[in-house]
Amino acid sequence: MSKPFGSVRVIGGNLRGTRIPVEHATGLRPTSDRVKETLFNWLSLDIEGARCLDLFAGTGALGIESLSRGASKATFVEKNQVLGGAISALLTSLGISKAEVYLQDSINYIESCGTEFDIIFLDPPFGSGLLLPSLELIAKRNLVPNGVIYAEFSKNKVELPKEWRKLKVGATKSLEYCLLTRG
Repeated sequence: MSKPFGSVRVIGGNLRGTRIPVEHATGLRPTSDRVKETLFNWLSLDIEGARCLDLFAGTGALGIESLSRGASKATFVEKNQVLGGAISALLTSLGISKAEVYLQDSINYIESCGTEFDIIFLDPPFGSGLLLPSLELIAKRNLVPNGVIYAEFSKNKVELPKEWRKLKVGATKSLEYCLLTRG
């Protein structure tokens, strides 16, 4: 494994303060602490016991944060072998057994996965065009009724499919993030 570029930290729960290595990878943008704090404040009543899916996992920080705060399980999907390997190694070193890592394309995972999740973290690479196809596929099969999706995307106005409703919205200079539900 290569030497990490830097790290991000778990900001709450029983793993608070744990450093998550950030590997070199084109287009990798770990979610900032400020955005993570807002997100997990939004999810504070929903995270305990939740089954979470971290699509386009990157560092795995959102899935690991959810486990730290009481999620019952986290599934990580990352097609970059170095990033996926780093997530697996970190989970092992932290002694986390209630997680699975899939080293595959996120769209292929959604198409073949019959599991429903309570919370899905959806943060595809900016400019990849994968946000809307992911939402369309998830709407058909992967979210429990009343489940939520956290979506993070470039601040260029994205027209979300009409079957999704924004529950909460936030923004920084370069990105918009929101919690979505069907309906």
